[in-house]
Amino acid sequence: MLRPGTRLRQYELLQVLGQGAFGVTYLARDTTLGRELAIKEYLPSALAVRENGTTVLPRSTAVAEEFHWGRDRFVEEARILATLDEASAVVRVYDFVEENGTAYMVMALVRGETLAHRLEQRGPLGEAEVRRLLEPLLDSLEQVHKAGFLHRDIKPANIILKADGSPTLIDFGASRAAIAGRTSAMTAIFTPGYAAVEQFTSAKQGPSTDIYSLSATLYHAITGKPPANALERMLDDTHVPLGKLRPAGFSTALLSGIDAGLSVKASDRPQSMAGWRLLLLGTVADGEATTLMRSPSVPSPGAGPAVPGTASSPPGRSRGLLYGGAAAALLLAAGGIGYALYGTKPTGSPVVSVQDLKVEDLQKLLDERRKADEAAADKKRLEEEARKQADADAAAKRAADAELVTAQEKIRQAQAELDRLTAEREARRQQEAAEKQQADAAARRAAEQEAQRQAEAQLAALKQAEEDARRKADAEAEAKRQSEAALAAAQAARQKADADAEERRKAEQEAAARTTAEADAAARQKADEDAQKKAAADADRKAAEAAEAGLRLNQLDRQRLQVALSSLGFDTRGRDGVFGPRSREVIAAWQKARRMPETGFLTAAQQQALLKEAASAVAKFDDDQKKQEDEKKAAEEAKKKSGEDAARPAVVVVPPTASPGAAPAGSFDGRWTGQVGDFLVDLTVAGSSGNLTVQCVSHLPASVAVSVSPDGTVSGFVSPSGEVSRTRRSVTGKLPNLTISAANYCQGGTSALQRGGAAPSRPGTR
Repeated sequence: MLRPGTRLRQYELLQVLGQGAFGVTYLARDTTLGRELAIKEYLPSALAVRENGTTVLPRSTAVAEEFHWGRDRFVEEARILATLDEASAVVRVYDFVEENGTAYMVMALVRGETLAHRLEQRGPLGEAEVRRLLEPLLDSLEQVHKAGFLHRDIKPANIILKADGSPTLIDFGASRAAIAGRTSAMTAIFTPGYAAVEQFTSAKQGPSTDIYSLSATLYHAITGKPPANALERMLDDTHVPLGKLRPAGFSTALLSGIDAGLSVKASDRPQSMAGWRLLLLGTVADGEATTLMRSPSVPSPGAGPAVPGTASSPPGRSRGLLYGGAAAALLLAAGGIGYALYGTKPTGSPVVSVQDLKVEDLQKLLDERRKADEAAADKKRLEEEARKQADADAAAKRAADAELVTAQEKIRQAQAELDRLTAEREARRQQEAAEKQQADAAARRAAEQEAQRQAEAQLAALKQAEEDARRKADAEAEAKRQSEAALAAAQAARQKADADAEERRKAEQEAAARTTAEADAAARQKADEDAQKKAAADADRKAAEAAEAGLRLNQLDRQRLQVALSSLGFDTRGRDGVFGPRSREVIAAWQKARRMPETGFLTAAQQQALLKEAASAVAKFDDDQKKQEDEKKAAEEAKKKSGEDAARPAVVVVPPTASPGAAPAGSFDGRWTGQVGDFLVDLTVAGSSGNLTVQCVSHLPASVAVSVSPDGTVSGFVSPSGEVSRTRRSVTGKLPNLTISAANYCQGGTSALQRGGAAPSRPGTR
């Protein structure tokens, strides 16, 4: 069931009114017109299930066709019912909605009680109440039948009585009957006791089917109980008609009309609402009623006694009476003649002999005797014909009895077949339920296996990340150890070579210049090779580059991606938000490790996957960015207060000039900060050595040990990007001034440092 508050276009569902095997009915509100409605959802439980609390899907591919076919019939039913505006006793359909994989019928909300509840609470109805129900139901069902529809499930529970007593028919079963005719998965849509016998079989249904159901409903309303099951009545009809019960206060026409509508055979019922209305109102003659009911074998109520010789008298009986009369006449004639010829003379009467008769009289007597003989022969012949007719009538009766037995046997066989089909359908339903349970169990097992596989993969990824972090920590510890060793060696070298520091500085500058030239040549060669590779892969890269361009990444987005790559072991060597060659290389390396196309450009899906994979590092970067923004704002406010030039990236404060000659030992101890070319510098001096940290705008920070002479002369080498020695740059100068030679990607130069203060901040990577 859909949750209260669910919206279907402008309709908001408020609560569930009812649920059955075919669908769910909700109380809803039209948010546009501000009225309450009833919405019926197509959800046959045998064919469909609800997924994710909203979407309706077929239970399986085997019933998908029946589900979609039934949904089309449901929508078609809504369309036709929406046209029956003049049918006062049919629930009004305003709209239909197709959403969530199913269909919804939007109907008027009918308030009142069902006829079933009314009968249960207050008992049977009187004739006036029955006729108040009957008239609008007859008119409305006649319009429904003209539209080519049948209700198919008329019963007291599907008739709602409004406050004024007028009825409304609900829960049409047209689309349900259509589905039930296509699949055995649907149960019967009728209610025994109110269903015609053709609804139990595949026989054709028509208006007389609804007439039977409405007649059964009226019978229940008058007597207080429904009639016997129509199928049972075919085997043993124990139904007592209303014409025999004769409840007080009801007209004979109304009772006879209801009895006619309850005929078991469809052909014996009225065939239309118009014809049935005439019977119920008592305006149809006996002959017309017989024509309407198509039951000439049933005598009309109130007919007079059968007259011999008319069409209503049995043919055998008529012929028997005719033959009997003729035989009696012949016997009387024969007796008279015999008495005249051979009878004795009564006492006291004169004796008449043959001699006394005249010739004419004798001839007359002979003629009469001949006629008597002929009459006797006719009598015998008629008696023989009567006997033969009786034998024929007996044979016909025996044949009729045999046909009755055959019909009863066919009914028994039909009932047995119906029981067999019902059992098979129940067995199929149970088998389908078992198969569904097995399929659901298999799906659950597969889901559990997939969840376990994903958990194992996630655990392996976490272990790999932990191993990468451990290796990185080991590498950082080794680098620190080497740095400390180099610092110690540098301090020893400074103590040993103070005398020739200037000469060594010049030699180192020359070596640095040569190294720079070699590095520049190598860089140009690498650039040429990269250009050739880029030209070869230009077609592939263009498509990938267009996909990344569509993401519209800003500098912060790219910085976050560089942080994510570096945290996963694909070091971009910076995070300036600029995707240079190194960044493209590590993106391609990450794509290769994840078995993705090695384009060096990121798609939307790859961007999300990378950020999710390094979520913790990205979150830390975001926190650092916020802190840097706060520090930058504080620095800008300090600059405004001191009146310094905002265009200069660092403040140069020259300490007081010492007197000529060597400065006192330890006079340069402390912290020196500033910017030399593209390098951000942070130098801490302690005696004859110093710890120098530099950061190029295109590299990560690097810390090295340098020597510091008593006069403030600084010398040493630094690799700002942390790369191999070919990129080392010389660091020379006399405090507060410092000189750093140019790198591959950074501009060197000479600038004065500020004593004390915080190191300048300019985060960035290639």
